[in-house]
Amino acid sequence: MPAMNARSIVFDLFGDYIRYTGGSIGLAPLCELLEPFGISPEAARTVMTRLRSEGWFVSTKDGRTVTYILAPRAVSMLDEGRDRIFSRDNSPWDGHWHVVVYQVPEQQRKAREVLRKRLTFLGYGSLAPATWISARDHSAHVMAIADELIAIQPGLQITQIVARTAGASSDRELAHRCWQLDELNSQYKRWLAEWAPTLKRIQAARLTGSKALTARVRLVRSFRGFPFSDPELPSELLPKRWHGTDAYLAFMKAHKTLEDEANAWFHSVLQR
Repeated sequence: MPAMNARSIVFDLFGDYIRYTGGSIGLAPLCELLEPFGISPEAARTVMTRLRSEGWFVSTKDGRTVTYILAPRAVSMLDEGRDRIFSRDNSPWDGHWHVVVYQVPEQQRKAREVLRKRLTFLGYGSLAPATWISARDHSAHVMAIADELIAIQPGLQITQIVARTAGASSDRELAHRCWQLDELNSQYKRWLAEWAPTLKRIQAARLTGSKALTARVRLVRSFRGFPFSDPELPSELLPKRWHGTDAYLAFMKAHKTLEDEANAWFHSVLQR
């Protein structure tokens, strides 16, 4: 695996492992964890220096031992990302749409782009340039995002509305208008086809040591893009043959199967 992916793999390791052992690790064991991915110690040191300069980590030094610690913003990002990857909202839909209407001064384009990305990550779809909707109630998250952005970029205005359409057919039309559901469904189908051989090997063979951890990290990396495009709509709004459910169940089963061996090798590296 090319060293260019070192940054994302570092976050994967912290998000799935190091986050739950205190959120810190020495550079030496981190290099050992990265080595099976083809990432050299030099590349590891370089990427950690960059991530520290960007504010994702802080570091301490005791003699020649350097330890990297997750910064609060990194913890928040990883926790939010993990929730979107591993959780699915299967609760019954009450038929209400949650609408966000915002106004951002023209000179604050960066704030507008950040808001759009955050809304997309929460599962909102664009109904109009400044009007986004979700079938789920994320109003508390939206207000937290708004407060965060307003503190940096005053002038941002957000209004939240709860609405209903004329009926079921209008709801389905709205869902297909705001999200590319057919394309997303095809992406899930392709993921299942591409990962089918690997998923079978994971279930049939007991991967151990570094192989279990690298397989688990690569599994998560292959799947983590879906939360950025999947709005987790209720079943009545989805295409009849929705491959997202099968893909999610297969992903979760493989992730669980690899858990014990991957964790065992991870902790053996820390102990050394």
